[in-house]
Amino acid sequence: MLMCVAMSDINIKHNNSVWTDTKGIAEHFNLKPATIRKQRSRQIKNQLPSHKIGGQVRYNVIECEKAVEATKNAYQ
Repeated sequence: MLMCVAMSDINIKHNNSVWTDTKGIAEHFNLKPATIRKQRSRQIKNQLPSHKIGGQVRYNVIECEKAVEATKNAYQ
């Protein structure tokens, strides 16, 4: 029996990385999804790195953690 699961219902693990959608990354950083979308659409300097995969925006949690850490270090 085959079971179909939507990509938004699971995190995709590949090569020791975790991919998630806008809602998942917003929860990870305790932000609202609208904030993430707004930053991405305005292309601000310190936005989280995103990738378009199959027409959907996805975030690599490891890349985002590194970007936040680098930004945090730049302001210290």
